[in-house]
Amino acid sequence: MRTAKITIDGQEHLLCFSVRVILAINDRYGGMEHVDAALSGEDMGENLKEAIWLISTMMDAGARYARHNELANPEPLSCEDLYDLCGFEDFLGLRGKILETITRGREAHVEVETPKNGETTQGSSGALSGGSGTE
Repeated sequence: MRTAKITIDGQEHLLCFSVRVILAINDRYGGMEHVDAALSGEDMGENLKEAIWLISTMMDAGARYARHNELANPEPLSCEDLYDLCGFEDFLGLRGKILETITRGREAHVEVETPKNGETTQGSSGALSGGSGTE
């Protein structure tokens, strides 16, 4: 799973790039290919709103991931909370964390079981790494 951490108002939050986030991005922008445009358009106010929305969405996914895996993590912050806790000077950092979360862990890790007859085939001896970028 692609995750990163962000510290806001002294608390470290887990960000997660899950299928839930991909679907939300698809609903909002029409596809992943439009994320960069949403964060780097001519209207800085709109860019900031989109960065806040993405951080909040990834933070919510991070909290879900943390609960599922019994990891310590504070409750996610809403867009309204982030509007009050982030300054304009934080925009580049927010944008960087979004991109880090999306691209982090480009290698796919897949656990493969050894066949019951005890024979192994190429690539079936443990964790595999591939550069497909999907998880």
